[in-house]
Amino acid sequence: MDRVTSAMIDLAEAAYDLDIEESHWLPRVMEAGLRALDHGLGVAGGIYTRPPDGSNVTLHRLHVASGPEDFAERHSAALATTPPDLLREQVRPGGAGTASMDSKGNPAQLAHYISHVDYCKDLLYMTAVDCKGSGVAIVAPLAEATSLTGHDAQRWRMLAAHVDAGHRLRCGLAAKERGDEPCTDLPHNAEALLDPMRFEIKEAVGAAKESDATRTLRDAAVVVDRVRGRMRKSNPDVALQIWHSLVRGRWSMVDWFDSDGRRFVLALPNPPRVSDPRGLSERESQVVTYAALGESGKLIGCRLGLSTPRVSSLLHDAMRKLRVHTQAELVEKMRSLGSV
Repeated sequence: MDRVTSAMIDLAEAAYDLDIEESHWLPRVMEAGLRALDHGLGVAGGIYTRPPDGSNVTLHRLHVASGPEDFAERHSAALATTPPDLLREQVRPGGAGTASMDSKGNPAQLAHYISHVDYCKDLLYMTAVDCKGSGVAIVAPLAEATSLTGHDAQRWRMLAAHVDAGHRLRCGLAAKERGDEPCTDLPHNAEALLDPMRFEIKEAVGAAKESDATRTLRDAAVVVDRVRGRMRKSNPDVALQIWHSLVRGRWSMVDWFDSDGRRFVLALPNPPRVSDPRGLSERESQVVTYAALGESGKLIGCRLGLSTPRVSSLLHDAMRKLRVHTQAELVEKMRSLGSV
């Protein structure tokens, strides 16, 4: 059994656990994935705000899951003394990888951290930031500069997509509880409630009532049930690849237990909030925003629960509407629209 990938699935599962109290969520996520995250020098995470207007990042809470006795102190000192522009770059929206690979254009980012945590040479990281700037980051120091293989980089980015979706889901539910967003009558403001024994939709509202949506949600519930069942042990690598963080760019699939202890699956609306340039559909806006951040078609498909050909089609149509022909032109166009 691939214990690392199996631990990644444990981490993804924890990211969607709505029964965890807010203050315990990040520590629980790190604990669940410790076998995959910890490379012998510790694991740390943090909650922060990265304002969309470009102002300085504010660190709210730090959590240390493992590491040498002085790791928490060194890690905190590194963050506290990082120049604001470097810190903002380090905790940019959704990503995963190693610092040595992703900071080649600005080696000062990694050098500053190593000057405080001097027994490491690199960092494995994951970050997620929602549209309002609420962010979460997880880092694990590495003993040597590390270049991930294409396969490993893809796995970590897929995992980061789940952390991103789980974090965004919790932020969205909090907004609904405050009355900032409309609610439904289903648990946790879901749009569909499914019986995982028969994969039947028991109740549905809004977009989930559409016939093609009901079929898609049933299929998604089957996939999640396989991933979180036998497949997490028998073939965790495939399980991680087929478990998409969203269904049709809209729903996250989450377990829920009623007062009698019966298990159901909820389809919770959790679309990424992106700007909607004139003339683009919601799905096109989502695809081009992630493409402008440099993500591959496969990873965008994992984030949104879309097939790679569908992502390519949406990207082609969106670029035509935006009158751009290359990735560089797309990035500039999205920046000019305030989307990146």
